[in-house]
Amino acid sequence: MPKIEVDLNDAAYQAALNRAQSEGKSLEEVIAGLVIDYGEGQAIGVRSYTVQRGDSLSRIAREMYGDPHQYPLIQQANNLSDPGRIWVGQVLIIPPVAQASPTPAPTPTPISPPEPTPPPEPVSPPEPTPAPIPEPTPKPVPAPEPPQPPEPTKPTVDPCAPIPNESYTTLPIVGSPTDRPADKHGDINLALRGYAKTEAKLGLIDMSGPTDQRAPQLAGLFKDHRTGVFTTTYRVNNWDWASNSRGSVITDFETTLAGLKVEPGEIIRVPGAGYDIGQGNQVLVLYASRERITLKYTGEDTVATGYAVHVENICTEPSLLALYERMNSEGRRHLPALKAGQAFGRARGEEIQVAIRDTGRFMDPRVRKDWWH
Repeated sequence: MPKIEVDLNDAAYQAALNRAQSEGKSLEEVIAGLVIDYGEGQAIGVRSYTVQRGDSLSRIAREMYGDPHQYPLIQQANNLSDPGRIWVGQVLIIPPVAQASPTPAPTPTPISPPEPTPPPEPVSPPEPTPAPIPEPTPKPVPAPEPPQPPEPTKPTVDPCAPIPNESYTTLPIVGSPTDRPADKHGDINLALRGYAKTEAKLGLIDMSGPTDQRAPQLAGLFKDHRTGVFTTTYRVNNWDWASNSRGSVITDFETTLAGLKVEPGEIIRVPGAGYDIGQGNQVLVLYASRERITLKYTGEDTVATGYAVHVENICTEPSLLALYERMNSEGRRHLPALKAGQAFGRARGEEIQVAIRDTGRFMDPRVRKDWWH
């Protein structure tokens, strides 16, 4: 029996082990299958590939084989029932491409010349036998182009699912509760004001002036504290308190609400600042719904003092939302309080919108020296 060598690097070994566990097989059975499929009595070098963002099987096949149509090899080696369902960080086995042996050309049969007839008497030579006319070689019919596999689908995350290991408490407010229901309050519920898209720079900007080292730092919205990638800019509308209705857009700055790129379902957190409103907490939740939240960095039930942050297009964590609704219905003498970095919800899509206010005034959230230093 010929000897077969199987060369697996650490990542390929782990990928084979993961496949064995998912299929209820032993590691030896999975490796034996690779030998049967790709060995052909020789040494086998099985590579691995870790899936990156934006990858598909055809894209991986193009990179590993130079031919995107070879993706079924990767699908078969990893026993993928759906070629479009791979995820970032998944380790895939990359099998070798079977080398097809060239088909030897048929050896032409020589045509024997006719035997000469001994002439007892002069005769006319026989007519020469015409050479056979070869049949025309049929043109090969090209194989149909294999369909491109669908782009991989990201694992679906319910944005309103509970966030593990999070619990919430309350603090008494400073002063009196707000003078009107929070959901009808144009300073607390940003949905009442509304906002409109505007054409402004999608990136950080520099402005002159003093810097408050205790101001909220918006990189803290994300677990990795990254500088936000700006996807859209907006202007928030004014509020007409006399008619209790929205007015024209605020023109103090080019932008007063910024769209930031996120992953769907990404956990969003409290931006840290240099404040402690009690028991290590930094913000009160002045308003929360299934789509938005308003955070306040001092203990008053108003945005007229201190800093406030509005975050749109999130789903507030269910237990936090329930706690806010209970405190709101009981008169708002106590409100939920959160620490810096504490999770308060998940992104509903690929963008969240963020506004920041200083003593009620909407500021430009792109300013580097204030919110991203």
